[in-house]
Amino acid sequence: MKKSLLCFTVLALSAMLFGCKTTKTKGSGIKGKSAKISTGKRVVEDYQGATFGSEIPEWVKLVGEGQYSAEVLNPVMPGVAGKKVFVVTNRGKNLSYVEQWADLVKVETEVAGIMERVAGKSVEAEMSGADDDQLKETLDMYRISLTDVRLSGLEKIASYWIKVSVLDNKKNVTDSFYEYYAVWGMDNKVFKNQLEQALKKIDETATESAYLKAKVTAEIMDQVSDGKAVIDVD
Repeated sequence: MKKSLLCFTVLALSAMLFGCKTTKTKGSGIKGKSAKISTGKRVVEDYQGATFGSEIPEWVKLVGEGQYSAEVLNPVMPGVAGKKVFVVTNRGKNLSYVEQWADLVKVETEVAGIMERVAGKSVEAEMSGADDDQLKETLDMYRISLTDVRLSGLEKIASYWIKVSVLDNKKNVTDSFYEYYAVWGMDNKVFKNQLEQALKKIDETATESAYLKAKVTAEIMDQVSDGKAVIDVD
């Protein structure tokens, strides 16, 4: 068994359905002679494309290792160049439900949550030493403003799934589930415009306020690179 397979399955064992732009997607070199791939305490029982002898795509391995940036994915996944990339994962017993929940619910709520967390950390860092009331007021102002980011133009680039069984020390199956990843993207300029529009109402007449808004905007653009959240769906 190849070392890369062990590394991938321990870190990733993830899953995604192909989007419409995957005809030139680079493979990872990982595939089984049948759908089943033994991986120690976990076994991949099935994966997308196994029926046709397809290998697991390279981008699945990268995402499984936590590498979500457009710069990393661009060489192996068409359609991510110039885009803000978001990755949403889900896990459960029913593949259709897992896919629908991730695609219809999780992506927007998770991206919104990440923006709020990044903004909060930025505000707290810049306002270190401010009194509690002033800090709370500023945090609330940014939190409310960020709810207006519409994420218009967000599109699914690709997705993939894998069915996994978990084994105990006696090789008995203790659990079985599907894991699913969806990779979404939005044009960087569109995302920035929507972000700036949402924060437009925040007062920036004071030098400190203008600097803080610019700081928050820059950090959201830099750090909000995925909407990763694993949710167990029974």
